[in-house]
Amino acid sequence: MTFFKDCKELTGILICLGAAVIFGLYPPAARGVYQDGGNIVFVILVTTFCRFAGLYLFALLKNLKPFDSFTEYKTSLYAGIFQALSIIGILGGSFFMPGAVVIIIMFTYSLMLLLFSAWRREITLNAVNILSTLAALAGLGMVLNIGQHGIAYPLIGIALAFMAAIATFARSYIFGQQSKSRHPIVTGVETFFVAFMLLLLLLLWDMPVLPETQSGYLMMAVCALALTVGSFGMFYGIAYLGAYKFSMIMKLEPVFTTLFGIMLIGDFLTTGQYIGIAIILFSLFSLQLFDKQK
Repeated sequence: MTFFKDCKELTGILICLGAAVIFGLYPPAARGVYQDGGNIVFVILVTTFCRFAGLYLFALLKNLKPFDSFTEYKTSLYAGIFQALSIIGILGGSFFMPGAVVIIIMFTYSLMLLLFSAWRREITLNAVNILSTLAALAGLGMVLNIGQHGIAYPLIGIALAFMAAIATFARSYIFGQQSKSRHPIVTGVETFFVAFMLLLLLLLWDMPVLPETQSGYLMMAVCALALTVGSFGMFYGIAYLGAYKFSMIMKLEPVFTTLFGIMLIGDFLTTGQYIGIAIILFSLFSLQLFDKQK
């Protein structure tokens, strides 16, 4: 039994693991910005622009040509819209509900990807991928200590969180399809250009508020760097593994966020959270070991 089917798959897994670690730095760093007086609009606009700029500069260095094909750019336009809706859904949902609840709902997008890909006959449903997906969600709920938040939430918060899940599912699937014929960085440049333009509409809701001290700006730099570097991992990871497997491995992102919370701001884990981490890892290993399809 071969654990990794080929070198490309191993490379994709390592890229995704790296992206999960790097993305995990963003939430605690963002909390540092907020604690220093910065607001959500400031963080979103700066990080989204940096993601676009970083991808675009890399495209120039590689002599890639984003915006070169109008037919393909129309698809990136849809992906950019879904990217913006995903950010707004997470932001809006977190305003009405605990962030952990929003994350759990948002990560149901991996189940959506599995079912939709099976409907398109791109993946064959089996007990392994179904149970692995559900187990990873259950483990994630334990890591995020979802039980402490109760079960009564405003309908608008739930609706926004599901909007984020559907939007994340849609843009991830589009990224996976585009990566079959286009360079992943070209897709990324076009997507984040559209997303940034749309997110400028947040200025109609609230103006950016800057941090008050140098420490806040340092945390902002960590946010921007983590999301920019992580974006490279996202697009290359999807290109190497496909959208569904990428979404499964990215369930490690909240795990790393929790661990970084211990190191950076003195959080601690309960026994249930450690069990949740073990369940997530077991589900990912099971998927890799026993789901034989390409």
